[in-house]
Amino acid sequence: MGLLNENGRRALIARICNSESLSEAYQTYSMYSEELRDCKFVFAANQGAEPGYAINRQFSAGAAVRSLFHKDKVLVLDAKTFRDMNGGKATYQIDYSISLDTQALSYLEPYISGNLSNRLPKDMKEVFDFIAQDDVRVDPVPYILENLRNIGDKTAAAKVFEKLKAYETLRTLDQAWLKNNGQARSLLTEIELIKRAQEHMAGMYRDCENSAIMKTLRFRHQYMYCSLLKMACIQLSCPATQIDNKMMAYFDFCDATLATMSLREAAIARKFFEKGSALKFFGKIQKNNEEIFQALDGMAWDLWHVRQLEESMTFRLDKGARYFFPALLTFDKRLIEVMDLFPLKSCAFVDGDSEVIPVYDGDWYELVAQEDAGQAIFTGKFYSKQAVQSRDLRRVAAKEKINDTVDALERELSEVSTVPVPPQKFWT
Repeated sequence: MGLLNENGRRALIARICNSESLSEAYQTYSMYSEELRDCKFVFAANQGAEPGYAINRQFSAGAAVRSLFHKDKVLVLDAKTFRDMNGGKATYQIDYSISLDTQALSYLEPYISGNLSNRLPKDMKEVFDFIAQDDVRVDPVPYILENLRNIGDKTAAAKVFEKLKAYETLRTLDQAWLKNNGQARSLLTEIELIKRAQEHMAGMYRDCENSAIMKTLRFRHQYMYCSLLKMACIQLSCPATQIDNKMMAYFDFCDATLATMSLREAAIARKFFEKGSALKFFGKIQKNNEEIFQALDGMAWDLWHVRQLEESMTFRLDKGARYFFPALLTFDKRLIEVMDLFPLKSCAFVDGDSEVIPVYDGDWYELVAQEDAGQAIFTGKFYSKQAVQSRDLRRVAAKEKINDTVDALERELSEVSTVPVPPQKFWT
């Protein structure tokens, strides 16, 4: 086979990810193995490897661990695995981590301190017993990212410090004491715990002073915020409009204003347009709700954390690991509902590149329109060669004017919802 150009290679990667079966994916890969030697593929499977504790898990009162995939086993395909499979058996090392979202980390602090009030979820002990196990790895990344913009405020910074101190207690748990006394305490001294929490805080302050990091974080959050603002504008302004027409309006916005088409957000938009605020994730997105903008800001973080999980598939936290599998622990039933809408069937990425090519489990065309004619119109309008090239050319400019897009959408939603835009911006 001759070498493929970049567009041809991306099309081939997408073809493998969209294969009807694992055997079909393997056969296609084998034909182009040289051209794909730096690519890695992960497929949800009924049989295969289990990615540590980064699998779907449900607790008794609604808390859950959610991975990116709809199944608890995966099969992988890459140059080394391909050679090993041809030799008879493939083995590979993995790494994983379960991210604690903001709500989960917030519950962790009072639980560890022994403040077992009625405000804690009924399955908090069950969750804690799970994450307290020596071989369960958890991280506070969502909480840290979400609070970078807040720690300039001394009161907020003090709260963040206490949460990170609780996280360090979890990381250094005295297992014998927990087993014998049912209480959580660290193997470290109070001074050592404070030092570790201070190190986390120092890292956060360094990130705050890094303009490139903060610009990227701000854009990623605002991208999700814009997507949600537009969904809200469409739904609240014309709730009785035919759903396919709402979807076309949303896709028009993604194409013309954001210069990016995103299927996960499209899946969420369709469910919202179908169910309105009955979809629990959008429960507060109603006219005259004074908290509508604050709610959308928080929802944007939720969706970005899910996207962050996808990107973290490219991470290698353990130098010996060939694959990293992330998951999210949350008590938020609304977020769990949204994550369950569209799990991954497969994904691919190139070694050394943070971009992930995700393929979702479900009928992609049904997101677009229910009728064949509508699907054809959509494909011709948004996925012609010219449309794709146009978005590629406009994407940098769309990114640079994201602040203006936020302002315009907030004004539009304010008119539709009859709620004034908050005078204090979420990002300053």
